[in-house]
Formats: sequence, C-alpha cells, structure tokens
Amino acid sequence: VYLGIRNGRVTSIRGNRDGVNKGSLCVKGRFGIAEFIHHPERLTSPLIKQNGELTPATWDEALDLVATKLANYSRDEVAVVSSAKCTNEDNYVIQKFARTVLKTNNIDHCARLCHAPTVAGLAQSFGSGAMTNSINEISNAACILAIGTNTTSAHPVIGLQVKKAVHNGAKLVVANPRQIDLCRIAHLWLRHRPGTDVALLMGMMRVIVDEGLVDLAFIKERCEDFDAFKESLKGFDLDTVEDITGVPKDKIAEAARMYATNKPASILYAMGITQHSHGTDN
Repeated sequence: VYLGIRNGRVTSIRGNRDGVNKGSLCVKGRFGIAEFIHHPERLTSPLIKQNGELTPATWDEALDLVATKLANYSRDEVAVVSSAKCTNEDNYVIQKFARTVLKTNNIDHCARLCHAPTVAGLAQSFGSGAMTNSINEISNAACILAIGTNTTSAHPVIGLQVKKAVHNGAKLVVANPRQIDLCRIAHLWLRHRPGTDVALLMGMMRVIVDEGLVDLAFIKERCEDFDAFKESLKGFDLDTVEDITGVPKDKIAEAARMYATNKPASILYAMGITQHSHGTDN
C-alpha cells in the first residue's frame, strides 16, 4: 500500500501494482486507513497506570514494565492469543515468543475456531489445510462454484477476480440461502435451505458420477476409497436432495453438469459452510 502524504497527513492511498493483488485494494484499504491514522482517539504513545490514572510513557518504560511483569509468571500462569489481522510474520514471532521466551504452549489464535473445520477437511482431502491455487488464478477459471461465501463483501479483492472470470466467459454457480451480490452475475443461483450444504453437494456429486462426468484417470492415479465414496452417494438421489434442500432437482443437475464440463473449475467457500455443526463434513 502506498500512502500519499501532505503536511504530515495521509491524503491518498493506492495499491502496489507489483504486489499479489496487482494494485487492487478493498474498501478498508483504499478509504479506511487515513481515518484510523488520524482519528482523535488513536493512541500515539504507550500508557502506564499510575495512581489509578493512565499516563503517557516512553516505549522503553512501557517495554521494561511489561517484560518485568511477564517474567514474574510461571509458564502455566500465562497464555498468548494472536490474531488473523496480524501478518503471518507477526503471528510466527508471537508463537516463537510464547514458546521460547515465556516457555509456554498456551497459545491460541482466532482461526482455530473459524477455520478449524477448513484445516481438518482439507488435510483429510488434500493432505494440507491450505488453498490449492493462488488468488490470481481465479480469473482464469472456466467455472466457479461459490458456496457459503459472500465474496464481494467479505473478500472484495477475490470478488473482483470472480467478476473478471465471468467477464472472460466463465460460468458462475452461487449456492447461498441469501441473495448476495454475486447472484447478479451468476448463471445459476441455488437457494438451498440453511444447513443443507452436505445434501446439496452430495446430490451434485451423484449426478456427476451417474452421468460418467468424473475424471477416472485422475481418480485412479490420485484418489483413495473411490468405491466407498460412490457407495456414500446412494442415499442422495435428486428427489431426496430436492426434498432436503428445497432446490429444484433440474437446477441441481444443471449445476453439476456445468461444474463438471467446464475446465478448469474452481470452488470458493468461506465460513458460511465451515461454522456449522457439519462444517468439517462440508
């Protein structure tokens, strides 16, 4: 992010075109930073409580005080909580600080709750709890299935990549109980009942398997337990899935064929399907 400065104040903000987002910024990055920096309630120096009042202090005074206080606790008396709003590097340093300096394994992070189902599900499916492709590859997809994600609102830079893909001719399938912004450009909107994601996805997979749209060469080389997977689809015929999800079966079949016959295809999901009782199953 490049900041334009005039007389000590931020007057403009723009993205770095050589960075991963190619100059794109979300609304907070482009318009929010200056308000935070120059907000009258922003703390600009450390505060130490003396006689019940918070008074300004130097950084050396504040760091010495915190270090002295922390040194008086045993490893079982202290815990550290980190945040996804920090960079990966900051999170690495804080866990290193907890384990090697404070000698404690009592360290937590907000993503343990919100994306624990993601890590568990991806590790089981792919061997690693991470996305399989880069953000910039999304715009090259021939088909995108977006489920449990309000992408343009929560991840606007990725939402821009989805819009680019559609502009380039990609098919977009949105599965969401809500009518989100992406529905305006979607080729199909599957408005399933909240909590019926598993049934919807199983129904789509049943169509792909029954109609022979699977990539058998890939499955033979890369996958395990495919026969057990096929067996698990038996209870998800389209009549049953329509009854559970509320989505017409012809729409489910159309979405499955659209996803299976346009390559490369991409799946985008977020906490709209992970923070459920069946989040890992999703």
